[in-house]
Amino acid sequence: MTIRAALALRATALLAASLLASGCATFSPTQTDYDYPASDGVALSIPGLELRNLALVVENSDGPAVLIGQAVNRGSSAVNVTFGVEGATSTETAAVPAFSGNSLSDTGALIEFEGLPASAGDTITLTVSTPQAGQNVVTVPVLAGVHHNGTVFG
Repeated sequence: MTIRAALALRATALLAASLLASGCATFSPTQTDYDYPASDGVALSIPGLELRNLALVVENSDGPAVLIGQAVNRGSSAVNVTFGVEGATSTETAAVPAFSGNSLSDTGALIEFEGLPASAGDTITLTVSTPQAGQNVVTVPVLAGVHHNGTVFG
Protein backbone atom coordinates (compact mmCIF):
# COMPACT_ATOMS: atom_id res chain seq x y z
CA MET A 1 0.00 0.00 0.00
CA THR A 2 1.34 3.40 -0.92
CA ILE A 3 1.60 6.36 1.43
CA ARG A 4 -1.05 8.20 -0.57
CA ALA A 5 -3.48 5.27 -0.31
CA ALA A 6 -2.87 4.94 3.44
CA LEU A 7 -3.53 8.66 3.98
CA ALA A 8 -6.73 8.45 1.94
CA LEU A 9 -7.84 5.40 3.94
CA ARG A 10 -7.13 7.20 7.25
CA ALA A 11 -8.98 10.32 6.11
CA THR A 12 -11.99 8.23 5.06
CA ALA A 13 -12.01 6.39 8.40
CA LEU A 14 -11.76 9.68 10.31
CA LEU A 15 -14.62 11.19 8.29
CA ALA A 16 -16.79 8.10 8.85
CA ALA A 17 -16.10 8.12 12.59
CA SER A 18 -16.95 11.81 12.91
CA LEU A 19 -20.20 11.33 10.99
CA LEU A 20 -21.20 8.41 13.23
CA ALA A 21 -20.33 10.32 16.41
CA SER A 22 -22.24 13.41 15.37
CA GLY A 23 -25.41 11.43 14.69
CA CYS A 24 -25.55 9.47 17.92
CA ALA A 25 -28.54 11.51 19.14
CA THR A 26 -30.47 11.14 15.91
CA PHE A 27 -32.72 8.44 17.30
CA SER A 28 -33.00 9.92 20.83
CA PRO A 29 -35.66 12.59 21.41
CA THR A 30 -34.57 15.88 22.92
CA GLN A 31 -35.53 15.69 26.58
CA THR A 32 -36.47 19.36 26.78
CA ASP A 33 -39.33 18.66 24.35
CA TYR A 34 -41.33 17.10 27.19
CA ASP A 35 -43.01 19.11 29.95
CA TYR A 36 -42.35 17.90 33.46
CA PRO A 37 -42.57 19.39 36.95
CA ALA A 38 -38.97 20.35 37.66
CA SER A 39 -39.60 20.93 41.34
CA ASP A 40 -40.98 19.28 44.45
CA GLY A 41 -44.58 20.32 43.80
CA VAL A 42 -47.20 19.42 41.22
CA ALA A 43 -48.96 21.47 38.56
CA LEU A 44 -52.69 21.93 37.94
CA SER A 45 -54.09 23.71 34.91
CA ILE A 46 -57.76 24.61 35.11
CA PRO A 47 -59.85 27.01 33.03
CA GLY A 48 -58.85 30.55 33.93
CA LEU A 49 -55.92 29.61 36.19
CA GLU A 50 -52.63 27.74 36.23
CA LEU A 51 -51.24 26.50 39.52
CA ARG A 52 -47.58 25.52 39.58
CA ASN A 53 -45.34 23.78 42.12
CA LEU A 54 -48.16 23.07 44.58
CA ALA A 55 -47.02 21.50 47.85
CA LEU A 56 -47.75 21.72 51.55
CA VAL A 57 -44.98 22.61 54.00
CA VAL A 58 -45.19 21.42 57.62
CA GLU A 59 -42.99 21.96 60.64
CA ASN A 60 -44.22 18.86 62.48
CA SER A 61 -46.89 16.18 62.27
CA ASP A 62 -50.44 17.32 63.12
CA GLY A 63 -49.25 20.95 63.09
CA PRO A 64 -50.08 23.80 60.73
CA ALA A 65 -49.34 23.44 57.03
CA VAL A 66 -48.69 26.21 54.51
CA LEU A 67 -49.60 25.85 50.85
CA ILE A 68 -46.77 26.93 48.55
CA GLY A 69 -46.71 27.33 44.80
CA GLN A 70 -47.55 29.90 42.15
CA ALA A 71 -50.93 30.97 40.81
CA VAL A 72 -50.89 32.35 37.26
CA ASN A 73 -53.94 34.26 36.03
CA ARG A 74 -53.71 35.38 32.40
CA GLY A 75 -57.32 36.58 32.37
CA SER A 76 -58.61 40.15 32.57
CA SER A 77 -60.45 39.63 35.88
CA ALA A 78 -59.44 38.36 39.32
CA VAL A 79 -60.13 34.73 40.21
CA ASN A 80 -61.26 33.63 43.67
CA VAL A 81 -59.78 30.25 44.53
CA THR A 82 -60.84 28.03 47.42
CA PHE A 83 -58.37 25.44 48.71
CA GLY A 84 -59.33 22.49 50.87
CA VAL A 85 -57.14 19.75 52.26
CA GLU A 86 -58.26 16.25 53.14
CA GLY A 87 -58.54 16.02 56.93
CA ALA A 88 -58.12 19.76 57.61
CA THR A 89 -60.73 21.56 59.68
CA SER A 90 -61.39 24.43 57.25
CA THR A 91 -60.96 25.69 53.69
CA GLU A 92 -58.97 28.75 52.67
CA THR A 93 -59.74 31.30 49.96
CA ALA A 94 -57.35 33.48 47.98
CA ALA A 95 -57.90 36.06 45.25
CA VAL A 96 -55.54 35.89 42.28
CA PRO A 97 -55.38 39.30 40.55
CA ALA A 98 -55.82 39.63 36.78
CA PHE A 99 -52.68 39.29 34.65
CA SER A 100 -50.56 38.03 37.56
CA GLY A 101 -48.27 35.23 38.58
CA ASN A 102 -48.23 35.49 42.36
CA SER A 103 -46.63 33.19 44.89
CA LEU A 104 -49.11 31.47 47.19
CA SER A 105 -46.72 31.86 50.13
CA ASP A 106 -46.20 35.63 50.06
CA THR A 107 -45.71 37.15 53.49
CA GLY A 108 -49.00 38.38 54.94
CA ALA A 109 -51.14 36.26 52.61
CA LEU A 110 -50.28 32.72 53.67
CA ILE A 111 -52.73 29.94 52.91
CA GLU A 112 -52.48 27.96 56.13
CA PHE A 113 -54.30 24.82 57.28
CA GLU A 114 -54.45 23.91 60.96
CA GLY A 115 -54.03 20.35 62.21
CA LEU A 116 -52.97 18.70 58.95
CA PRO A 117 -53.11 14.91 59.50
CA ALA A 118 -49.87 14.29 57.59
CA SER A 119 -46.15 14.62 58.08
CA ALA A 120 -43.23 15.39 55.78
CA GLY A 121 -42.86 12.76 53.08
CA ASP A 122 -46.57 12.01 52.80
CA THR A 123 -48.90 12.99 49.98
CA ILE A 124 -52.33 14.44 50.58
CA THR A 125 -55.41 15.34 48.53
CA LEU A 126 -55.88 19.05 47.80
CA THR A 127 -59.19 20.32 46.44
CA VAL A 128 -59.04 23.48 44.32
CA SER A 129 -62.30 25.26 43.46
CA THR A 130 -63.02 28.28 41.27
CA PRO A 131 -66.33 29.63 39.96
CA GLN A 132 -65.24 28.98 36.37
CA ALA A 133 -63.61 25.55 36.74
CA GLY A 134 -65.60 24.06 39.61
CA GLN A 135 -63.97 21.56 41.93
CA ASN A 136 -60.63 19.95 41.00
CA VAL A 137 -58.66 17.41 43.01
CA VAL A 138 -54.88 16.93 42.95
CA THR A 139 -52.47 14.95 45.12
CA VAL A 140 -49.68 17.14 46.51
CA PRO A 141 -46.52 16.28 48.46
CA VAL A 142 -46.02 17.30 52.08
CA LEU A 143 -42.57 18.82 52.59
CA ALA A 144 -40.53 19.49 55.73
CA GLY A 145 -40.42 23.16 56.70
CA VAL A 146 -36.87 22.78 58.04
CA HIS A 147 -35.35 22.19 54.62
CA HIS A 148 -37.83 23.93 52.37
CA ASN A 149 -38.62 27.63 52.25
CA GLY A 150 -37.47 28.69 55.72
CA THR A 151 -39.39 31.99 55.47
CA VAL A 152 -42.84 30.33 55.43
CA PHE A 153 -43.07 29.80 59.19
CA GLY A 154 -41.10 32.91 60.13
